[in-house]
Amino acid sequence: MQTAGGHEPARAAHHLVPSAHFEALASGRGGPEVVRFLRTTEYSRRLLLLRALLDGAAATPAALGPLPPVDSAWESLTAAQERAPEEFRELLLHPQVGVWLGHGMRRLRHTAWGDGPLWTDLGHLFAVCAVAALRAGLPLRTAVPLRDGDVMFPALGLARLPGRPRWSTAEVVVEAGRLTVEPHREGVGPPPAGADGDAPGWLGLRRLRARAAGRAVSVWLDDVDPYRELGEPLPPHRLGADRTARWQEGFERALEVLEECDPETAAALAEALRSLTAVPAPPGGRVRSASSGDSFGGLLSSPPPDPVAFAVTLVHEFQHGKLGALTHLLTLERDDGTERHHAPWREDPRPLSGLLQGAYAFLGIADFRSRHLDRVVPAGRVAAEFELALVRRQAREAVATLAADPALTAHGRRFVAGMAARLPARPADRRIRPVADALAALAATDHRTEWRIRHLVPDPEDVRALARAYVSGTTPGFRPAAPAVVPDRSGAWSHSRVRLVRRVLGGSPGAPSAARALLLGDPSAPEAYARLLAEDPDSPDAWTGLVLALATASPAARPLLRRPDLLRPLHHELRTLGTPAAPAPLAHWLADTALGAPPRDRPRHRPSG
Repeated sequence: MQTAGGHEPARAAHHLVPSAHFEALASGRGGPEVVRFLRTTEYSRRLLLLRALLDGAAATPAALGPLPPVDSAWESLTAAQERAPEEFRELLLHPQVGVWLGHGMRRLRHTAWGDGPLWTDLGHLFAVCAVAALRAGLPLRTAVPLRDGDVMFPALGLARLPGRPRWSTAEVVVEAGRLTVEPHREGVGPPPAGADGDAPGWLGLRRLRARAAGRAVSVWLDDVDPYRELGEPLPPHRLGADRTARWQEGFERALEVLEECDPETAAALAEALRSLTAVPAPPGGRVRSASSGDSFGGLLSSPPPDPVAFAVTLVHEFQHGKLGALTHLLTLERDDGTERHHAPWREDPRPLSGLLQGAYAFLGIADFRSRHLDRVVPAGRVAAEFELALVRRQAREAVATLAADPALTAHGRRFVAGMAARLPARPADRRIRPVADALAALAATDHRTEWRIRHLVPDPEDVRALARAYVSGTTPGFRPAAPAVVPDRSGAWSHSRVRLVRRVLGGSPGAPSAARALLLGDPSAPEAYARLLAEDPDSPDAWTGLVLALATASPAARPLLRRPDLLRPLHHELRTLGTPAAPAPLAHWLADTALGAPPRDRPRHRPSG
């Protein structure tokens, strides 16, 4: 807290980012010493957020409801910091404490809401006070809010007092190294053995344990803290013993894989990671993972299918954490947040900040996959080459988009230049066979094409002029104007062709389909996609497949890849006019005429009369 009085302004250290740390981070790297620096800066930020939350609560009438006044929390926290500064620092840096601070500030500013009164979220402050007092060996008697009879003590465990009103309070006593909730009634609390264990009325936090860089690594496996995810507070969802055991085995093996490939990143990750929250897997067998700038050292993940996928998940979220901490210190971009960029791994348009975060994560994944490639068993080698070639293409495309954006600051341009320098040119890696690289190119083109079909909207007057030219059999004589980005959230992507690529590389050929014909170079592929369009003329997936099939079969059709967004609305306009066109001939006409036309002004249609 770094102040001797409860009403003095908050103070925190001024941090200068060493050039060596900046360059290491820009290249996607950064060892344990960089992580220690970022943890120091995050601690300063948490202190400021804590003081801002205390000040906001003091200035908001009834913010703490039936709980003690703000000054009592300030005094408890100050005493704990002075008695045990390292223990206090570690508590404040607990990822879930960061999530709570962020959520509490947003509730105070009316940019987030909760399912209970304001004091049920802000009052978590007193649970933090209780843990701080316990770690410092100080006595404390206070009140804490109950949520459905539960109260969470960060990095310790969850007390359960059933039969209480949904929103109520309980007394907490910290004395002689013990924490007890409702000492005159149920008297629940952690068992003497420590926070890992359960007891009547108490759910302890579990740990995942492993070794990395010659040191023991212990990470909370959090399934009870209401602030363990990134949105609204959640009820506990206890993992069974079998699932906990699978998480333990997966975590241990993932760190082994990571240390074998990249000891520096394994050591840095061991320095940073404090908490892992298990979340349900999404449909389709993919891994769902997430992290937040509020929760440095924490991540969410669904169960990865194997140690390599788990290592990729750890690297992915670690990259987000590093960049998030850096952007708390430096401004890398000044963008208005408009969703306008293609991110080669996302279905939706992204703002500049989101593209930067994603590109940085994929830079780290590319580095890991490159280091891991030579350790892949022969049976999985081509699939691994494909994944490396694809992630490099995705990262290169995103970094090129970033570098061209004028909203980057000087720091941002320097940072993106460091990212670009880390990515090798395509011909540089002879370990990737042509077949794997070609499939990666197809997958990247597939994503870019469908994204454009879904989210780019051409000028309606251009579409009408093209339709008139097609019906009259004339050449349009103009180049269509640039389209607008209009996010389309109407339906999920199938990713049918990329999923088939992965199945084929995994040894499963898949059933006959339009996607299979495309991958095999079968000349019937355009007709197969035309049949799908006869069933659903507005299908983005089928239009994407048709464009890819035509562009693969004929160089003359490749201009379609620049403006695939024109085909679907043009086809729709022709149907509206009562002159429907077959998709493949229409696509050839568009590629031969409008997309190859010189840049001239479009003739404007004037209504008759």
